Amino acid sequence: MSKLKFSPEEVDILKEAYTLGHQGWNLDKLTPIKQKIKAKKRLIQGETCCYCLRDTTGEAKMVLDIEHILPKSLRPRNMFTMKNLAISCKRCNLQIKKTKTNFLTVPITQLPKRAFKSRFYRFVHPNLDYVESHIERVFSGRTKSRIVKYVFPETSAKGRYTYEYFKLKELEVDTANNAQGRRKRKTIKDERIRAAFDALTQE
Repeated sequence: MSKLKFSPEEVDILKEAYTLGHQGWNLDKLTPIKQKIKAKKRLIQGETCCYCLRDTTGEAKMVLDIEHILPKSLRPRNMFTMKNLAISCKRCNLQIKKTKTNFLTVPITQLPKRAFKSRFYRFVHPNLDYVESHIERVFSGRTKSRIVKYVFPETSAKGRYTYEYFKLKELEVDTANNAQGRRKRKTIKDERIRAAFDALTQE
């Protein structure tokens, strides 16, 4: 897939934003550029959240965030680095990850200039790792009662870390509860749904 290219005028705007530090991300002139980045990243990610892998097809633009994997407030130099940008849902970005950096294998202050190496990230990095090798989102059932399960190889520390870090168990239980016609339950009571849920882990 071709790289995202910017016109000379767009490059000037990006340079202006850099001079403002991470606050430059809010520059009004950047709006068309951010829309361009979002469209490209959604295409690359196949319309899924970069962390929980939920389908984002048809989602309103405001529901999805351009995620800075290394927070722009702590690493403004990578504010527009494409390897540092991805599309995530608000649950993963604003409710869970926020501006934390505890997923790094070294303190962010000790990251080298070339920080985009898989070994520096404990979770599956959407731009550096082959996601499907570490974790997959599988499902069964009809559209309105779809049961979701995340599966990852026992050998993938990144897959397990991603599952735990982004609290993906919650999403699994939510879909099972919806299939039962219930909400906000921590266990699956319906034996038929429970069996279907368990079967996903064996596939």
